[in-house]
Amino acid sequence: LADFELRQAEKIFSVCTPEFMTIAEDMSYNNGPMLSEACFREFLAPYYEKVVPFIKARGTKVFVDTDGDVTMMIPWLRGVGVDGVLPLERMAGVDIAKIRGQYPDFLLLGAFDKTVMKDGEAAMRREFERILPVMRSGGYIPGVDHQTPPDVSMDNYRLYTRLLHEYCAAVVR
Repeated sequence: LADFELRQAEKIFSVCTPEFMTIAEDMSYNNGPMLSEACFREFLAPYYEKVVPFIKARGTKVFVDTDGDVTMMIPWLRGVGVDGVLPLERMAGVDIAKIRGQYPDFLLLGAFDKTVMKDGEAAMRREFERILPVMRSGGYIPGVDHQTPPDVSMDNYRLYTRLLHEYCAAVVR
């Protein structure tokens, strides 16, 4: 599989250089990793150590997409050269501020609690205020994990996108 991924990446790099690429590995759930560090080292790390440097040598950041609480796995991923993780599920108890404090240069994407989107502007503003310090720290793109829940109205989704623009603009000022 690693050899296949390298061949496909070579084709991609022959026409463009992505800002980042994602390795989809649902290796964690609400209580943490679904495998031990020893299993990660034995069965996954050798292939990450082959693929990740190839991608990074071309100037592309490498993210791992893993559900659940990825917190315990971050050192393992960093150890094989991974630059960041997504989607940082709030429902799994992921504490983005704690992760940022422990790993200030690790890239993060997600962490917005999508369950508040149905509750309107005040709830969404509270959620943006919660993640705002991490937004200000850089290396973080806020977003919902996976998909917007079906109980979020179109008006509330539009409100979310307006607030996302507002808070992102406030960070770059």
